[in-house]
Amino acid sequence: MPIVEIDALLLPGPVTTDLPAHVLAALCEHAPCGMVLFDAQDRLAYANRAAREWLGERLLNGSERSAVAQRLDASNSELAQLRPGNKMVVVAGSRLLEITVRSGAGAPAVGITWHIQDSSAELRLRSQLAEEASFLAHSNEAFMVLDARGTIRYANQYAERERGYATNGMVGLNLLAIERLCNPSYQDSKHQSAEDLTNRLQTLLRDGGHHRYNAWHKRMDGGELPIEASLRSHRMSQDTVILLTARDDSRRLMHLQALLQAKLEAETANRAKSAFLAITSHELRTPLTGIIGFCDLLQMELASAPPEIVANTCSYLKLITESSQSLLAIINDIVDLTKIESRTLEIRTASVDLERQLAITASLWAERAAAKGITLVLRAPMGIPLRINTDAQRLRQMLDNLVSNAVKFTERGRIELSLEFMADCIEVTIADTGCGITDDFKARLFQAFWQAADHHTRTAGGNGLGLYICKSLADLMGGKVWLHLTSPSGSVFKLRLPKLVSIRPSARLMKSDVWLLTANGIEPER
Repeated sequence: MPIVEIDALLLPGPVTTDLPAHVLAALCEHAPCGMVLFDAQDRLAYANRAAREWLGERLLNGSERSAVAQRLDASNSELAQLRPGNKMVVVAGSRLLEITVRSGAGAPAVGITWHIQDSSAELRLRSQLAEEASFLAHSNEAFMVLDARGTIRYANQYAERERGYATNGMVGLNLLAIERLCNPSYQDSKHQSAEDLTNRLQTLLRDGGHHRYNAWHKRMDGGELPIEASLRSHRMSQDTVILLTARDDSRRLMHLQALLQAKLEAETANRAKSAFLAITSHELRTPLTGIIGFCDLLQMELASAPPEIVANTCSYLKLITESSQSLLAIINDIVDLTKIESRTLEIRTASVDLERQLAITASLWAERAAAKGITLVLRAPMGIPLRINTDAQRLRQMLDNLVSNAVKFTERGRIELSLEFMADCIEVTIADTGCGITDDFKARLFQAFWQAADHHTRTAGGNGLGLYICKSLADLMGGKVWLHLTSPSGSVFKLRLPKLVSIRPSARLMKSDVWLLTANGIEPER
């Protein structure tokens, strides 16, 4: 086999091979880089497939090298004058081609060769990165370039100055040395392991995209800086690196801490208010109970007194009793309100005969309704009667509040109470022929003190806590209370409770969720 010299074709130094000429020709033809050969007279002798594809009609057999160069680089004559060992980039259509000129020394038939690489993507990336680095070097955000292991390969001046490092003082440091991860409120911070960091960066390199997180960055003086960081992969030359931008989040953290402090102070003030109301309510309720009790005793003793004394005295005692009971009811509502807000409202479940409870409520309010000329009707229950497991005292409290509102805001007509037993719950309906509820009040209906600005309060009385307490109790027991419908001719409220309240005797309220008092503290119901 003949020995063929290929140094002018592929390699800068002299190399020999015993490959057949046709095999060598095939290798040159199908090489991924472009090859253009000029003979000893500096005329085009050969161009492989890649060169023909990239340069196209610019290659005319027999053309002089200067003519080919002129077709490629019409703006100047540098390519034609380029000496062996040098390179330049030319534009061919939409491509950026890097042409390296080599001498054909050692091959008598070859003068000059062009080795052509399509560097479009790489050169554009280099240009983009150069522009980006120039911008980020003087930006007001910290910018770093990391490798796949988290080693810092570049940090702009702002990043170095912000962390107290000298120029290039951060290059070579690992991100682990300066970074401590935390949550968005900069709490629950932790040091990550080298394995965790590597896995995080490898995932980003593989999948691309962005990764945002919060962390503390350590300064040279030992202090720490809260930062909001963003990681993204970026291809630089032949390598893919990680770009880290870190924004100083000190101002947001300062605002966050101020908000947390304000929240803490508000909660402290609210607890102090609730404690004050609870103590004050207890101190007021004790003497009121005594007043009511002695009024009852006096009424019993007056039964044997002369008739002329009994009439006036009984009316006075009745007024004292009603006023005391009204004040006691307000105090009881305030006590329940403080328990709801302090999350200490208790539910004690037991088997309850709902029909009997509703009948007791109807009989207690029938006399007051009749005094206003209102008929109170208790309809026969629907469905299969059954006993439910709930808190009888809180159930009566909800029924009393709903019926009390119906009596209070109904001037004429009737109030109907009905009960329906369903498969997994019971539903109580209270319908009245009162004044109805305006659209403005519907949204605030179950808020505490919502009646404070309503003109009905001045005529009908009330502190605006009844429906709020009703809703809180219903939520706590896994049910709900709502305004079913309303019109100028009346309103319909419904109360729905599950057949079995799935809480324990020491359950407490937190928002609308059930929490339990256990030996380990307060825990959510499971």
